[in-house]
Amino acid sequence: MSYAIVIPARYDSKRLPGKALKNIKGKPMIQRVHEAALSSHASEIIVATDSEKIKESCDQFGAKCLMTNQQHRSGTDRVNEIAEILNWPSEQIIVNLQGDNALMPSENIDQVANLLIDQPEYSIATLATAFLSKDEEQDRNAVKVFFNTKTKEAIAFKRNLELIEDDSVNYLRHMGIYAYKRSSLQLFSNHGPSLDEEKEKLEQLRAYTLGLKIIVEESQTPPGPDVDTEEDLQLVNSIYKNK
Repeated sequence: MSYAIVIPARYDSKRLPGKALKNIKGKPMIQRVHEAALSSHASEIIVATDSEKIKESCDQFGAKCLMTNQQHRSGTDRVNEIAEILNWPSEQIIVNLQGDNALMPSENIDQVANLLIDQPEYSIATLATAFLSKDEEQDRNAVKVFFNTKTKEAIAFKRNLELIEDDSVNYLRHMGIYAYKRSSLQLFSNHGPSLDEEKEKLEQLRAYTLGLKIIVEESQTPPGPDVDTEEDLQLVNSIYKNK
């Protein structure tokens, strides 16, 4: 079964305004993310934006880019609008590749899509990776995903490290990449935020309110850092220079 990638990219960002167009070794970040997507086996790749500046940039390097509503609360809602615009069937597999994942290995993109394709009893698939340090493990911004080691079903997502006393449960650092069935994405996006989601500022908690099962797997390749701040941007640029 084939799958599509949607890259949500908005222009406004509180911590790094205009970050989708920030320069990474001579190219805008959105182009770097698109290049990672091109290296995958996706059948279709679309950038979803609310910015004419981003669309102009995409047009220049040849990416398919569609304009979406500026009022969306999240990238997930932007991805869902693309699915609606293109009238994708309910069984369509869609990977949400965030527009600041400039160093996402293409094999991880294929992995999260195939995870959902191979496990059709789940509604959402995602990936996780090992913590790089004890400090990162304690960092509230490094989200922990707890999962059943046999079934790979995600049991909980937490910001604080609160261990679950169960030998069949392990935890890793959650990565912000998802694969959805179109039907699950539509249900997820059309439902308002849950109480737990609002409390923890973790959108994925909405899935539990809706009864959507999430499967998680450790990524084949450790991901590079996302870009949220100027410091992140400098780090990603240094990694590209050393490639």
